Amino acid sequence: MLSLIPATEDDLPFLSELAADPAVEPFLAFGAAEDERLRPLLHAPGPAPGSTALLRIDSDTGDRLGALALSLINPRSRICDISRVMIRPDRRRAGIGSTAIEVACAHALSEHGMHRVQTECYEDNHAAHRLFESVGFTCEGIRRRAYWRRGGWLDGVMFGLLAEEFSSEGPRAGAGRASVTSRTGSVPIPRK
Repeated sequence: MLSLIPATEDDLPFLSELAADPAVEPFLAFGAAEDERLRPLLHAPGPAPGSTALLRIDSDTGDRLGALALSLINPRSRICDISRVMIRPDRRRAGIGSTAIEVACAHALSEHGMHRVQTECYEDNHAAHRLFESVGFTCEGIRRRAYWRRGGWLDGVMFGLLAEEFSSEGPRAGAGRASVTSRTGSVPIPRK
């Protein structure tokens, strides 16, 4: 079982350390490990009324596996953005990232009526490209030389997933059990 749990101030040291990890940091926005860059996400709106954007990824035993941000960026058009996907390096390649993204998308699109979830990755983050495509996202375009990172200009690769695409394809078969924990408790995500 995997849960997405709203992060709190108490989670900032863990999240900051994870974002600063040399295996994670190169693929995040510049300065993503700084508390002043993480803290605003604790108060940024998520897709559910009263929810926050920064979510911790936990195992069923309470082991902290990583985090992601699911931010409401356009309420009128019902658009959310996934960013800051961070999985502990010692727990990678176990399906945690794809399951967490599926849970976040189900939370936004199926449970809270969002129309679209979108994300952007650096051009050289091929693992992230494969990850989002495996969940059903479509590559929608390139922002040419958009980011100065690691000593050079990098393109931003944009991905999007629409509600009708998610509901028609559903989550990957066999992805396991997962839930989003709100302030009122854990909600299992049904697998189709």
